[in-house]
Amino acid sequence: MEELTFTIEDSEIAELLGRQNFSTKESAIYELIKNCYDAGSEFCVIKICEDFISISDKGKGMNEEDIKLHWMHVGKSNKKYKDPESNRVLAGSKGVGRFALARLGNHAKVISKKNESSPVIWETNWTKNSLINESVKDLEIGTTIEISDLRDTWREKDVRKLQDFLNRAYKSTEMTISIVFEDNSFEIKPIFNNIQIGEDYVSKITLKYVSETQEINVSVVSDEFTPEVESIIKSKDFFTYNDTFNLNDEFTSSNIFESDEQKTNLLRQVGDFNAELYFILERSTKENAKKFFYKHNGLVGINTGVILYRNDFSIASHEGSKDWLEITDRARKSPAAATHPNGSWRVRKNQLYGMVNIDKVVNDNLIDLANRQGLDENVHYEIFKSIINFGISRFERYRQSIIRKIDNYNLLKNVEKRQENKKLNEFLKKPDQIKKMTKEDLVEIAVEIKDIKKENIESKKVYKEKEEKHRYDVRILNVLSTQGLRSSALAHELHNKKNFLSSGFEDIIEALVEYDFWDRLNSEEYTQHSYNNVPKLLNDLQTINLRLLAFLEIILSKIEKKKFEEKMSSIQSVMDNIKHTWESQYSWININLIIKNELEKPYEISDDVLEVIFDNLILNSIQHNEMKDNLNINIEFKCNTDNFDVLYSDDGIGLDKKYQNDPFRILEVHETSRNNGHGLGMWIVENTIYTYKGKILNITGDNGFNLEFSLKGRDV
Repeated sequence: MEELTFTIEDSEIAELLGRQNFSTKESAIYELIKNCYDAGSEFCVIKICEDFISISDKGKGMNEEDIKLHWMHVGKSNKKYKDPESNRVLAGSKGVGRFALARLGNHAKVISKKNESSPVIWETNWTKNSLINESVKDLEIGTTIEISDLRDTWREKDVRKLQDFLNRAYKSTEMTISIVFEDNSFEIKPIFNNIQIGEDYVSKITLKYVSETQEINVSVVSDEFTPEVESIIKSKDFFTYNDTFNLNDEFTSSNIFESDEQKTNLLRQVGDFNAELYFILERSTKENAKKFFYKHNGLVGINTGVILYRNDFSIASHEGSKDWLEITDRARKSPAAATHPNGSWRVRKNQLYGMVNIDKVVNDNLIDLANRQGLDENVHYEIFKSIINFGISRFERYRQSIIRKIDNYNLLKNVEKRQENKKLNEFLKKPDQIKKMTKEDLVEIAVEIKDIKKENIESKKVYKEKEEKHRYDVRILNVLSTQGLRSSALAHELHNKKNFLSSGFEDIIEALVEYDFWDRLNSEEYTQHSYNNVPKLLNDLQTINLRLLAFLEIILSKIEKKKFEEKMSSIQSVMDNIKHTWESQYSWININLIIKNELEKPYEISDDVLEVIFDNLILNSIQHNEMKDNLNINIEFKCNTDNFDVLYSDDGIGLDKKYQNDPFRILEVHETSRNNGHGLGMWIVENTIYTYKGKILNITGDNGFNLEFSLKGRDV
């Protein structure tokens, strides 16, 4: 057997691994800077002329053996994890970075000297390579790369673009980098060094993921609001947030995770990492800034996006210009304003920048592409992004809780202000009194009218915000209602064949009896195996048909026009109907109703309001307790003059442990602990209660599931 080796043309490999591998001239220079860093140099100088580029360092240098064994060995690197001398984590590992030279020019020369070795000069035009041993005197240890016959034009704007790129892509302080162009020096200053809260951002979000325990710690330090917010939030430490979450609990099984065991393994395999993200707000109107107590109205920030660093160098396609975390897509899917009472606000791309830090060894499942321009988008990469986005979502929830409280405070304040317009109210009741009013009274009326005018302008803005909120709600509800209409169309079609569904079983048996097959089919010979036991199969089919008929009756009754009448005559009758419907469908549930002090006067809400609330609550209880043999649900109403208080509870397994410390999280849109759950049921419950001037008062889940809420029934 003859062993063969590949023969590779230098010009072709230079084209593939150089000119095509590095998409920009900036990324090519960046790759060569990594060599300077790995060599242990304390500085790197890049000189750019019209037709010439040089990159110099004072690192350990190379000798003839290094050139032959390593530099000329494509696809092999002698670089391990850390350099023992400088203790730096080495950036190179693929053995192809040297071909960045071919991206920059058609001719390259490397002049290098290693300690106690003769200097060497390696030269190429990408067709021929040569190596010369030189006896150059006074040549210092280190390496200088010279590139000529350049492929690109370099002007000052190109140099500034390179400077901006390197400011973002390189974050170490162990090696200084400078660019010299036309006798001007451009220093590289890592962008995240020395940024300050209140100057460059209003909130810092720190994420620390520990893969061994699959836990992420999320901490926030905020300087967004003025001290007055303390009395509104009723908390002295509202400007900080800190919590730890177990992602085994937080992440439900999905297409990524085939089992809980695989989920744990994949979360562990991602490896430890950390992130520092910075939140800024675009400039707002003076009125809006005052309304929400913004301490800093519009900081510029450094507008870099979120940069992914592997140790001290960014991944080329993740250096901030691309939205690799899909922040825009997250915001598009959930466009609710921060003031939305139950929608989930999402941070916008222009409001967030910062860095995510991974390690060459610890995060070795986040794999560099061969061209060093990105990461392999494997399952670990998808989980990695999901972990970061989960951390961002905790900041979003924390901030939205503050904004909601401020918004509620402003609404109450406006109501009080309207009630205080005494002089104007007196004038409106008795306009003739204006003749008797003093000059001071008239001035007071004028001030009150001006305030109302301002309030009217503000109301228009509020109306616009509400319009956006409703658009968001309607999007979700339209999807649900469309699916409901499709279901009802199918229900009508099947309902027209109800006779066959209910009696088809008996018709088949009668036919089998008439043909003298029935007795034989019931004999032991034909019934010993369930898969071909015809009587059992027919009986099971009959059970399913009866359930299907009951389901059709429910679907069709829910969309009857009378269900949407404006007034409800009796809570008891509506709840009795809900109880009967669910208990007839699920024999293993028992619903206990207690209606206290119901009044005879009709309520100013319709039957469907209670049905929407309790159908979702009961369905939620059933879906989370399907393994129980028996489920008891208690619903208690306490009726008052204008409203009623409701306590809903079941004796099931209670809330998933990820919600135990923060049960109100279940009300967020798309929040679910069920595999393939849509996370809309509890959101619809809260949305309906809020729409009818109600409020969810309490949720607990450590001893079954318990929900307490109030709902306005009448205007008095």
